[in-house]
Amino acid sequence: MVAAGKPPDSRSAGFLLMEVAVALAIVGMAFGYGYRTLSGAMERLGRDNNTSNAVLFAQSTLDRVGYDIPLGQAELNGNTPDGFTWLVETTPYGPATADSVLVGYVVRVTVGWSERGNRRQVQLSTVRLAVQGQR
Repeated sequence: MVAAGKPPDSRSAGFLLMEVAVALAIVGMAFGYGYRTLSGAMERLGRDNNTSNAVLFAQSTLDRVGYDIPLGQAELNGNTPDGFTWLVETTPYGPATADSVLVGYVVRVTVGWSERGNRRQVQLSTVRLAVQGQR
């Protein structure tokens, strides 16, 4: 309590410059860590988005095999406008016999892309049946 007629103590009148500097340093560090965490999350989100797009493209390409991509063709490849490369490989499932009506093919679709200087890819495969003599 301040007695009447005495000036208040100058030390308790406000913050010291050192206290303000420490508070600003703490706030700066908090924002720095928050920014790094947020940017890392955004990078992971972009990476997941590329992987999702590659899987969707591989699934749709796998669905095209036997329709506009022939089953008997050994390899077919190409590029997309958004930077993906794709490869379709078709190999016989087993030895074909003369008396069998159906022939099996192993179909493998590989979709690749570059991400931060690293090559990434997804690969899907399935077995497709075709009537012997028709592909």
